[in-house]
Amino acid sequence: MHIKEMKATFIAAMALMASVLITACSEKDDFIPEPTPTSVIVTGTVTTSSGKPLADIPVSIDYEETSYLGPHTTIHKAKGKTDSNGRYRLFFEPEGKKSPDGSDPGQSYNLSADLSGLPADEFIMPGDFDKNRESTYRLNIYRLFAQGENIDIPLCFPEKKEIKTDLKNFVADKSVVVSNTIQFGAQKETIRRDLDLDARGNGSVMIPAAIEETNRISVAPANSLEDLSEPLEFTVRKGDDSPVVFDNRDALEACRFKLSLYSFMSFNGKEYDNKSLYSAPAPFDFLGFRITEPDGTFKPLDIKRYNYYDSIVWSSPEFPETLKIYQRENTGSLSVEKFTSQWGSYFFNTGFHKTLLKGYRNGRVICADSVSFELKDRDFLCFIWDECKNISKPGNVQGIYCQLDGTNEYRVSPPVDIDGTKMTDIDIRIRGNLDKKTLLNWQQARLGNLLSRHLGKRVEYDKETIRSVFKHLSPDDEPGALYENAGTRAIVMHRLPSDYEDEYFYIHAESK
Repeated sequence: MHIKEMKATFIAAMALMASVLITACSEKDDFIPEPTPTSVIVTGTVTTSSGKPLADIPVSIDYEETSYLGPHTTIHKAKGKTDSNGRYRLFFEPEGKKSPDGSDPGQSYNLSADLSGLPADEFIMPGDFDKNRESTYRLNIYRLFAQGENIDIPLCFPEKKEIKTDLKNFVADKSVVVSNTIQFGAQKETIRRDLDLDARGNGSVMIPAAIEETNRISVAPANSLEDLSEPLEFTVRKGDDSPVVFDNRDALEACRFKLSLYSFMSFNGKEYDNKSLYSAPAPFDFLGFRITEPDGTFKPLDIKRYNYYDSIVWSSPEFPETLKIYQRENTGSLSVEKFTSQWGSYFFNTGFHKTLLKGYRNGRVICADSVSFELKDRDFLCFIWDECKNISKPGNVQGIYCQLDGTNEYRVSPPVDIDGTKMTDIDIRIRGNLDKKTLLNWQQARLGNLLSRHLGKRVEYDKETIRSVFKHLSPDDEPGALYENAGTRAIVMHRLPSDYEDEYFYIHAESK
C-alpha cells in the first residue's frame, strides 16, 4: 500500500470513529410547560447554613442513561431558578425502565445547581472539593421516579472562611491529608488538603470551613483512611480567627517505653544459687530483657500501649539481625498484632555490649531506648569451676543460640567432674549452605577467636606430651591451638569423620 493510500485509509478510519462517538453520545430536551397528573414534582429550598435564602440560583434536572459499550443519552427534563425565598420547583415526566436488548441500562437523575453567581471568596464552591467541578453542584439520584411522585430536596451552600490548621508532633509522618467534612448541597462532603510536615512532625495548612455549620476536621496519612488523631468538631463564626490545633504529644507520651535488663542465668537457663558470686554476667550467660513503661513498670499483657507503632525492634550493633518484639500487620480489613513483653539471648564475648529497642511507625523511629552491660570472664567463660553444681553425665549437650545472630549456634556440654577434674566441650554450628571445607575453616577460626578473647595468648606445646597435660582428651581427635589462664586450659580439637559422625572442630576445656 502506498503512503497516500495509507493516509487516506487513516483519515477515513478517524472519520468513522468520530461518527461513532457522535452517535454514541446524544442529548435532547424533554421539557413540559405545566405538570400533569403523572408528572414528578421536585421542590426544595436553597439556603446558607444559617438559613439565609439564596435567590436566582439556576436549578435543573437531567436524566442519564448509559450502557456498557453502548450509547450514552442525556435528556434535559426540567430547569428553573430559585425565587426570593430560595424556593425552587421542577416538574417533568419520569422515564421508565428500559431493556430493549434484555439488559438494563444504567439509569439515574442528576440534580444540578449553578453557583457561578455567588462570590467564590465568600461561599464554599464545588471547586473547593474538586477543582474539576468548578461552580456547578451535582447530586446524582440513582433510582427511577414513579409517576405522580413528589419529592423535597433542600440544598445548603455554606458561607466560607479559611481556617488555619496546625499540626504538632506528628513525627511518624512526612505527608498527611487534612480533611473537613461539612454539609454541602443535599449531603455531607469532604474538603481535603495535602500537607508536608517538617522533620519534627509540624506543619500548617489553610482549609475552607463552613460558617454557622458544624465542621469536622480530621488528619490522616497520605494514601490512607486511618485517622492519626481524634477528629475535631466545631462551629465557625464569621469573626473566628483561632487556628485548629492537632497536637500528637499525648499519643507519643502514652506509647513510650523503656528497655530493661532484668536478669541473667547460667548457660542452661537456671538461676544462679549464689548470686553474690555472679554480680556481673559472663559470656554464655542467658540475659533476659523486658519492655516496660518509662518508670520501669512491667505489664506483660499491655499490648494496647504499643499499637501506635508498626513494629518495635530489638537489635545490637554487634549482630547483623534484629528481633521484632512487637509487630502490627494489616491484612485486608483485619489488623493482626504480635507481642513479646520479655525475651532473652546469649552473648559470647567479654567487654561492653549495647542493645537497642526502637519503635517504628511509617519507617520512622518514634521512641528508642538502650541498655549497656559488661560481660566479665570467670574461670572460663561463664564457669567458676568450684561453684559448678549442675553436674551431668558426659554427652549431655546444651544448645546455645543468640537471637541476634542468625549464623552461629554453639553447643556447650554441661561441666562434668571426672577424677577431680571438671571439664566442658564447646562446638559451633553454622546456619547456611557452606561447602564442607569452608565450614570447617570457619569453625576452626571462630573457636580460636573465642579462646583468644577469653584465655589470652596462644600457648605453644609439645604434641607428644599434650595428652599428659590434659586429663581427658579424646584419643581419636587431633589437638590444635592451645590457650590457658590461671585456672583453665582449653584447646581446639579436630573430630575426624567416621561412619557415625561428621567431621568438625570443637573446644575442650579443663580446670587446672
